[in-house]
Amino acid sequence: MSAITAPIRRPHAAPHFAPPRVDAPRLRAVEDVRRGHGTAYAVLIVAVLGAAVFGVVALNAMAAANAVEARSLEAEVAAGERAYGQLVATVAELEDPARIREQAMELGLQPAEAHRFLAVERRVPADGLRRAHVGASTLADPLRTVRASDDT
Repeated sequence: MSAITAPIRRPHAAPHFAPPRVDAPRLRAVEDVRRGHGTAYAVLIVAVLGAAVFGVVALNAMAAANAVEARSLEAEVAAGERAYGQLVATVAELEDPARIREQAMELGLQPAEAHRFLAVERRVPADGLRRAHVGASTLADPLRTVRASDDT
């Protein structure tokens, strides 16, 4: 199967372990563990857990206070929207042309008989006077600029 041959193993070869040294003991004594740090560690753990619980309770209280404030603001917004709706309805009622006509009749106003329009000629100056001489410094029509060469 394979062209490479495996190395030959010796069937009962003795292991090559170093003999144990007689002068070095295999076991040694361990010093007694101090128990003084256990209480300080326990106090520290209790303090950290107490601070964590206090923080969670404080955050919960602040969230509840903010929820109460949010509810009151939502109630104010709803009341403002209701008032706005009532004001829009009142304005629509007051703008009604039939109501305005009725109020005018009650005050003694009469409807206009005929509509007439007056067409004003633009060549008349704004003050109503005709200027004898139209020059660069005088305007015949205040809405139109007069040039020095224009004699109208």
